[in-house]
Order: sequence, then C-alpha cells, then structure tokens
Amino acid sequence: MSSVSQKANHHALLHRLTNQSNGLLKPLKLQRSVVSYFMQHLELSRNKDFKTVHSSAINDVNIDLTENRYLLSGGADGTIAIHDLENLTDIDEINHSRTYKLVCSVSPSNRNAHKRSIETVQWYPLDTGIFTSSGTDRLLKIWDTNTLKTAEEYNFSGVVHCHQMSSIATKHNLIAIGTDSSIVKLVDPRAGSATHSLRGHKDGEVRAVSWSNKDEFLLATGGVDNFAILWDVRTAKGCLMKLQDKKKKKSGFTPDTTHDGSVNGLHFTGDGLHLATVGTDQKFFLWNVYTGKKLPMNFPALSHIKRRCIKFYLTKGGSDNHAFIPTGSSISTFSLSLPSSKSKHLYGHYNSVNCCTYHEQGNQLISGGNDQKILAWTHKGDQDFEEYLCDRQVEKMENKVKRNLEEVLELPPMQPIPEAIAQTLDTWSDDEV
Repeated sequence: MSSVSQKANHHALLHRLTNQSNGLLKPLKLQRSVVSYFMQHLELSRNKDFKTVHSSAINDVNIDLTENRYLLSGGADGTIAIHDLENLTDIDEINHSRTYKLVCSVSPSNRNAHKRSIETVQWYPLDTGIFTSSGTDRLLKIWDTNTLKTAEEYNFSGVVHCHQMSSIATKHNLIAIGTDSSIVKLVDPRAGSATHSLRGHKDGEVRAVSWSNKDEFLLATGGVDNFAILWDVRTAKGCLMKLQDKKKKKSGFTPDTTHDGSVNGLHFTGDGLHLATVGTDQKFFLWNVYTGKKLPMNFPALSHIKRRCIKFYLTKGGSDNHAFIPTGSSISTFSLSLPSSKSKHLYGHYNSVNCCTYHEQGNQLISGGNDQKILAWTHKGDQDFEEYLCDRQVEKMENKVKRNLEEVLELPPMQPIPEAIAQTLDTWSDDEV
C-alpha cells in the first residue's frame, strides 16, 4: 500500500474518531472502521512466532469458537498441534521475539495418528474437549483433546478432501464430508454412522463444503463438475439450487456452471446472506444465497489456485468483510465492500501457502504453508512492540550508566599523603629545577 493511501486511511480514521467523540458516529461504526484499518495494514509480525512442531507442510489451521484462544493445526506428515494464542514466552533477548506456547501435539508415531496427510482439522463448535481431523488415509477422526486419543473413526472409500461441522447448529450434529466421490456424506456422531447422502454433483470429487452461519440446515458444496450447490439437509431431495453464472466460458464448458473450473473454496459472509466461491479459473465470486444470483462485482483476479480444497477466510463481526485467500507463496487480501480496489499481497512464506484464518480477538491473521511454518500477521508487523523494545533497551542503558555512577560515588575517600613522603616529593621536584 502506498504512503499516500496510508496517510489517507489514517486521516479518515482520525476523522471518524472526532465524529464519534462529538456524538456524530455510532460506536459500532467506529469499531468497524478501527478493525478494518488494522486489516488494511497487516504485515508479517517481527516479534511473534510459533513453536515448530510440524516436519512437513501445514495444510489447515482452525481457532476454537468457545474461547477464541486455541489454534489447531494439521500437517501432511499426520502431525496435529495445539498452540495457546494467549500464552507467549518471555522476550528472547537475542532475537527480541516471543513464541506462542505449544499446549500438546500428536506425532506421526502415535498409534492414533493419521498415517497419511491431514487435509482438514476443526474444533467441535461447543467444546474444546473435542476436535476432528480427516485426510488422504480416507479417515475422519473424532478426538478427545484431554487424552489425545480417537473417540470415533469413520472410514470412506476415497480420499477425504474436506469436512465441516456447523458453528450454529442446535438441532443436529452433522458433519459434512467431501471425498473422491460425487456424493456428499453427512455423518452424525451421535448415531455413529453416515446418516445421509446428498446426490447432485456430477461424476467427480467434492472439494469444498461449508455450513451457513445463519441457517443451521443450509449447506453449500463445491466440486470438480464446476458447480457450487446449496442444500437443505432436512428434505429428502436436499438440493435447493445450483449456482449458475450465465456468462460465456472460455473453455466452452456448459455455460451455466458456477465457475469455468473446479469449485475448490466456499465461505459464507458474516451475515450469512452471501456465499463466496473460489475456482481454478482463478476467480472469486459472491452469490446471493436466497436468489442464487451472482453479485455484479468485479473482484481482483486470483492466481496459483490449486486443484485442492482452498482454505480461505472471510472476516466477520466487528469489521467490513475482508477476504484472505492463499495464492501461491502469498496471501491475497481485499475488501468485499470495495471490489474495484486492487488486492494486496502478503509475502512471508518461503513456499506455497495452504491455509489461513483470522484471530478476531487478537486482530491478527494466521497462516500455514509448505515451508512447515505457522506465521502471524499483525498491524504493521508489531511496529509498536518494536518501539517498546527500543525504549526498553534505552532504559536498560540508562540504568547501567546510573549504576556505574552510583558505584563511583560510593568509592571511599582518598587518604592524605604522609608528611615524610610529601617532603621527599618536594625535594625531588627541587632537584629537577
């Protein structure tokens, strides 16, 4: 972001603060402005790090919804790790950094661990005592966090590309699962089996699933048939509608598909009224959930969208909707309210970025990639903390100088020279003259 636009955003924020102090702006609007300002100035944190656990690519990260505190991560080697986002180590005097402490982990040698790559991890929405994981070993596992042992396992006929539980459901505990099959599976842990099968995608894999955060029975899925489908899981038919873009496709494929390529990423907006889709045609679309129509907005073009589930994130709550999408070795970010604006790219990973999530409470973005690193992105890279470190260093130097002066002042007074020695010194000086 240019210095001119940064100054403009800064002045706009100060203007809103003035209006709010004068009673001309509602507190909620001010909150949205402040949080959005932080998001527009995200940089790789220079002072926060995560204790290294994974020895291979990190494929997914997830923050619990109950305490908004614990970060769950899953890797390609079958490792699972849990970090505490409210527990940082003391400042390292050499690197001037702090590290998020590791709570616990499941190593590949654990007999309960996945034998192949983990593709998705998720906390149970109502309790941090349970979390789920799935991967290329064709298994969905439900874990007991306290014992780090699997409570339930579900085996499928193909690779499990993705799974998700509803964050708002009170009348069901269904887990939606996308596999190599075109049939979407719904598992009910209370029943201990797959209770529903949703048929609507054509032959091919289902690579993305997402539950609505407004209607607990509304599910969205995306597949290699280039379609995103909305389902009502209460009905026998299930399929509500297929999202269709009427524009002509370059590939010559059926002109009424959602994307001109596989639909690999899905995410509902914070209000639950719209669904965001990402495809291998390197495009980002926003759809009205109730009409099924695509919003006439031109969002920035994407790049390096892989043929796998895209773990992107849309912010919610006290801010304008911002999209954070892994694109190659960077993360593309832009505002959904200003679609014509250019996307900003966050660079910090040394290899492809696979996943990202936003920690609303800490105002920081967290990402994982093929470089085996979990990175934190904060407002101006924790520039304020660096200033604090400088002030602390200056304070240390001042204290050291002060102690040295005190030691000098505390030295015993010099003893007077004896009279005989003084006369001898006078004699020597007379001889020299």
